[in-house]
Amino acid sequence: MSPLKRHVLIRLLLTAGLLSALLLVAFLAAYRSQLVGERSRASLGFNLLLQAALENAMLKRDVPGLAEIVAHLGTQPGIEGVMILNPRGVVRFASTPRWLGATFTELVQTTDAPPSAQFTQLDDGREVLRSINPVRNKQPCKPCHGAAELHPVNGILVIDYEASEIRTHAWKSALSFSAAGLAVLALIMAVLWRFLNRRVLEPVAALSATTTAIEQGELGRRVQLGGDDEFAALGACFNRMAEHLETQMARLKAHQLYLQHIVDGMPDGVRVIRASDRRVVLANRAFCQQIGHSPQEVIGQTCHYYSHGRHTPCAPTLVVCPLHELQNVGDTLKVTHHHHRADGTPFPAEIHATLIELDESDRKERFIIESVRDMSQTAEISQEQRLSELGLLAAGIAHEIHNPLGSVRLGVQGLAREIEDQRVSPQQIADYLKLIDREIDDCVAVTRRLLLLAQPPSNNLQLVDINTAIDDTLKLLAYDAQNRGITQRRELPETPLRLLCDEGELRMILLNLMQNAHHAMPHGGILSARLAAKDGQGIIEIADSGVGMTPDIQARIFDPFFSQRADGERGTGMGLTLVKNFVDRMGGTIAVHSLPELGTCFRISLPLAENALDTHP
Repeated sequence: MSPLKRHVLIRLLLTAGLLSALLLVAFLAAYRSQLVGERSRASLGFNLLLQAALENAMLKRDVPGLAEIVAHLGTQPGIEGVMILNPRGVVRFASTPRWLGATFTELVQTTDAPPSAQFTQLDDGREVLRSINPVRNKQPCKPCHGAAELHPVNGILVIDYEASEIRTHAWKSALSFSAAGLAVLALIMAVLWRFLNRRVLEPVAALSATTTAIEQGELGRRVQLGGDDEFAALGACFNRMAEHLETQMARLKAHQLYLQHIVDGMPDGVRVIRASDRRVVLANRAFCQQIGHSPQEVIGQTCHYYSHGRHTPCAPTLVVCPLHELQNVGDTLKVTHHHHRADGTPFPAEIHATLIELDESDRKERFIIESVRDMSQTAEISQEQRLSELGLLAAGIAHEIHNPLGSVRLGVQGLAREIEDQRVSPQQIADYLKLIDREIDDCVAVTRRLLLLAQPPSNNLQLVDINTAIDDTLKLLAYDAQNRGITQRRELPETPLRLLCDEGELRMILLNLMQNAHHAMPHGGILSARLAAKDGQGIIEIADSGVGMTPDIQARIFDPFFSQRADGERGTGMGLTLVKNFVDRMGGTIAVHSLPELGTCFRISLPLAENALDTHP
C-alpha cells in the first residue's frame, strides 16, 4: 500500500472511530434521558393510582391501613422502597422501617413543582430511579391539614424503582442501535474509501509512478487516466508537460552534443573547471589526447590530478594557478605549465585562462575556462611549416641553381674542347676555372640560404645580419616574383643591423611575410622590404600593393589554421601564427596595417643586438 493510501485510510478510520464514539455518547445520553422520561411517565400513572388509594385511606383516617399499603407496595417486583414524607421532609410511613422518622429535606418540593423522577444512589451503593410526587391539599383534607392556601401540600410520596433493569435495558438497546449505526457507518466508509481510492488515490498513484519514471530518465512514459473529471484533465496536462520536457531535453542533448563537437573540433585542448571544488566539468578531445586519458576519466576529476599528477591542489606560491590568480569575472591569464601525460612524461603547455560566472541550479557558480596548447606539438608544427614553405620554393631554387650549373657545364665543355684541340693556354684554363668557381659559389649560396631556413629551432642565440637575411630571402623568391609579375624593392641601411636571435627563425619570419605578399598580388604588384633602426630597435617592414584585408580578416590572421589567400590556393593557416610566436620569443612586436584594394604592410620591431646584449649579460 502506498504511503498516501495508508495515510488516507488511517485518517478515515480515525475519523470514523471518533465520530462513532461521539455519536454513541450522544445517543446514550439522549436514549437514557428518553428512557428515564418514559419510565417517569409510566411510574407517574402508577403513582397517581397509589396516591388515590392513600388519599382514600387518609380521609378514612385509616393510619394502620395506610402503613400496610406502603409496606405492601415496598414488596412489589421492581420497587425498592416507598416513603410518605410530611411537608417538612420527615418520613411518616415507609416500606423500610429504618427510614421512619428520617428527614429528607432535599425531597421537599415547592408548592407548584410537578412530579419528577431521577436516578439516585442509596446509602448501600445501590442505584434506583426515584419518583417524587407531591400530595396536594384538597377541600376534603381541610379538617386535618387546614386551608389549602396555607398548606398546599399534605405530604410527599416517594417510590424507588430498581435501576439495574432499566440500565441493562438501556445498554442493550443502546448497543443494538450502536451496532446498527456502526454497520451503517462502515458501509458509508467502505463506499467512501472505494470512491476515494478509484477517483483520487489511484490517479495520484499513477501520476506519482509516472513522475518517478520520468525523473529516472524514462522521458517517454505517460500517465493514462480515464474519465472527464479534474484528474483526467490533470493527466492530460501532465502528459503535455512531459512531451514538452522530452522535447526540451532532446534539444538540450542535441545542443550539448553540438557544443561538444565544436569544442572537440578545436586544435588546442580545452577544459572547464568549477572553481568551488576544482573539478573538471568539460574537456575536449584534444585535451584528453594531450594527457592520454579518456573524457570519462577526466570529467569529474580534480584539475590537478591528471594534468599535474597531484592528489592535492598546486601550491599557488610555486605555480601560477588560474584558480588562484583570477578573481574578477572576465579576467584572463596566460601562463606556461608542465602537464603530465598518462605515462608520466611532462610536456610544456601554454594556458590561456578566463573566469566566467554562470547560473547553476539556484545559485551563481564560477568556472575557469582553459585553452591548453601543447608547446612540444607546436614546435613540431613549426618545423613542418618550415619544410612545407621550402617545398613551395622548389621551382625558384631549381631556377637559381640551373643557370649557374648551365654556365659551369658550358665552361667545362669549352675547356675540354680547348684541351682536346691542344689550343688551350694556361690563361684560358684559369679563366674557365674562375667562371666555374664563381657559378659554384652561386649554387653554394643558394643551398646555404636553404639550409639556414630548414634548420630546426635552437636555443643557442647568435648574431644575425638582418640585411643579409632580407637580401637572401628576396633572392630565394626572385623566380616566383618574376613569374607573378611582381617587382621586389629593398630599402636597407648601409651599415648592417644585427639581432641576437635564432637565424632560422628570423629567416622564416621574412620568408612567410614575403610569400604572403606574393599571394596577395596574384596579378602582379610591388613588394617592398624596408629596414631601419630606431631607439635601439630594428624596424622591418614588408609591404605589398595587393588586395588588402578587411578588419574582420585582420582580427583573425594570427589564429592557428586560419587561411584566406587571394590567389585562390588553400594554405596551412600556420604561417602568421608561427611568425607571431617567433616575434614574441625574440621579445619584439608585430603590427599590421591594411586596406582593401590598397595593400598591406607588416611592421616588426625587434631589439637590436647591442640593446639585447645590455639586457642579457
